[in-house]
Amino acid sequence: MTTREALRLLQGEIVQVVGCTEPAAVAYAFRTLVRHLPRKPNPAAFRAELRLSQDAFRNASTAVVPRLKTRGILAAAAAGIASRADDFNVFAAFDLRRARAFMENPDWLTVVPVRRRGLFVHAQLPGLRTGVTLSGRHDRIAKLGVFGEDRTPREKPLPKPPTLAEIFTLARARDPQLEALARDFIHRQVPPETGYPPETQLARRVAGRMAGYSHPVMTVTGSGNQGIFIALPYRRLYAEQGEAILPAVVFSLLAQVHLSAKHDRLSAKCGLATKAAPALAAGLAFARGAAPADIRRIFRDIPAALADLTCAGAEPACGRKARRAFRAV
Repeated sequence: MTTREALRLLQGEIVQVVGCTEPAAVAYAFRTLVRHLPRKPNPAAFRAELRLSQDAFRNASTAVVPRLKTRGILAAAAAGIASRADDFNVFAAFDLRRARAFMENPDWLTVVPVRRRGLFVHAQLPGLRTGVTLSGRHDRIAKLGVFGEDRTPREKPLPKPPTLAEIFTLARARDPQLEALARDFIHRQVPPETGYPPETQLARRVAGRMAGYSHPVMTVTGSGNQGIFIALPYRRLYAEQGEAILPAVVFSLLAQVHLSAKHDRLSAKCGLATKAAPALAAGLAFARGAAPADIRRIFRDIPAALADLTCAGAEPACGRKARRAFRAV
């Protein structure tokens, strides 16, 4: 993997978002459809059907939608219809009154869980041959049809995830653009709360986000919680060590992508345990001179130590999981 490929890969995998990414994916699907309609939908006459994978359904059902302060899929879909955003950050700007109008009559939306794993969201307007499918990544439009016409965006696929050997090479290269991306990632992340130890800061920020915290979060591989988990410890180290810590940040970000290719982005297992905690630990170990064999042990041992951490949804309890995962790191 070249540094240019690594940069493009991370630029595609790091996205700033308000709110949890599964309800954001639901909102993004509806925002995409509404943008292609000739007129704004009427809450009294609008009808839609939403199909979700089991993992997307679980998290979208349990997370609180920012500003609406309401949990669930209906709130996410309503915010998407009322959104003004042109990108995946759908909860950053939406018409609150209009969203509430769509929540007052829930009969317009039919939700159907489907027997699929990972990220899959399909929203369609019955009888209009209009629908959109998101799959793979939360912001990836796999298919878009508008009144029977194929409007699927043509995009260049992201580079394949790096191998462990490539991660070592890229982190050691000290590429200015990669390190600038790493610096931007930690500095644009949610700010730490002063007066709390690191593990408590992580727990509070993760729990608050699940409860509808409206501060923008830097997500990585589709997860804001995992982005917070990796960024805040490095933000503290950057304040102490400056640019010297950036190769470790690059290592952790690439390790996160590497591990996300080995584990489903969404699953019944906690992503803090399977991806973010080993990725953070691997970057810190790299900074202290760890060899590939040491990193492979981290990739094996931390998930094993946290094997009982499962995903029951996007809930404030995720904060307790973040605390325990940080202790494992």
